[in-house]
Amino acid sequence: MLLFNVVFIRSLDFFKRFCGHRIVPIEIGSMMRQKMKEELMSFGSFADEFLQPSSQKKFWKLSENAKVAYLAQHPLFDQIPSLLQDIIIEPSLCSETSTLKNIWMGTGGTRTPLHYDSYDNLLVQIVGIKYVRIYMQSETDKLYVMRSNHSSSYGYQGNMSQIHCEEEDYDKYPLTRDAAYMETVLFPGDCLFIPSRVWHYVRSLSTSISVNYWW
Repeated sequence: MLLFNVVFIRSLDFFKRFCGHRIVPIEIGSMMRQKMKEELMSFGSFADEFLQPSSQKKFWKLSENAKVAYLAQHPLFDQIPSLLQDIIIEPSLCSETSTLKNIWMGTGGTRTPLHYDSYDNLLVQIVGIKYVRIYMQSETDKLYVMRSNHSSSYGYQGNMSQIHCEEEDYDKYPLTRDAAYMETVLFPGDCLFIPSRVWHYVRSLSTSISVNYWW
């Protein structure tokens, strides 16, 4: 735990030094139950209020109820181009077409609901640990795709599942019991290729920093 804290604190010090004054959109609360709200705050405030306290815990259990916050799917490299000096701009595993780069930085306990993206995706873990579950397209009929309604735009693209992975309600969604999936745990230095339109769910097992490439 001491080594993790040292690495993460150094990472926080780096980001606070370069962009502590920058305003970023932070998702606060659980996206799984649509109880998440987005706030604009300085990166320094995000680090002090959420990331620093979270980093004191080595591992977050699924059931833990604590302050969860996420700088998610944010093009921080466009906002602060100098940060591109610290990542590979166009990984050789990506195609030669234009690549979108995002940073994902949050407390332990963040959960991205089961969904798919329209892009091929290379997810790279930098700090911390993430659990990832994958369902292939062939399992779509068992995943209860969410349809939009007039009261909310959540899921309007048809790429979100109603299933709460790791907390499945098989009485309500019985077909999911037979849905086959793969799972893995990403540690710092690991990367995972997720093809377009492949369903995936992600949970941060610790305070985490990731970068992903879409193309």
